[in-house]
Amino acid sequence: MLFNYLYLMKLGNRIRKVREIKGYSQENIAQTLGMSITGYGKIERDEVSINIDRLTRISEVLGVGIETIIGFDENVAFNNFNSKIEQQIGRYDMPEEMRKLFEENIALLKDKIKYLEEEINRLRS
Repeated sequence: MLFNYLYLMKLGNRIRKVREIKGYSQENIAQTLGMSITGYGKIERDEVSINIDRLTRISEVLGVGIETIIGFDENVAFNNFNSKIEQQIGRYDMPEEMRKLFEENIALLKDKIKYLEEEINRLRS
């Protein structure tokens, strides 16, 4: 019984991760479920327990099966996501001009970050 309780305490976090991966906001899910954002947030923070009917409805709104939420493993999902991205990048051959433009933009953004970090440090002194 204690194992089940500890396992279910993380159910809200699993729901949150699936929601984030699917790109939904808490507001969107709460509205679709007909509940307040605060009430839905309590579910994701594991502040309230949910019954199987509520879990079923949440899984339907997220477009996944209950087993996806219950068995969600962040590490597996992240590794699969990275693998798919790497496959897509490997298939796409960017023109040299575009690659140089991206590299220049990245360098410019790094310079801006460095400048802002220096400004923050200067203001703190």
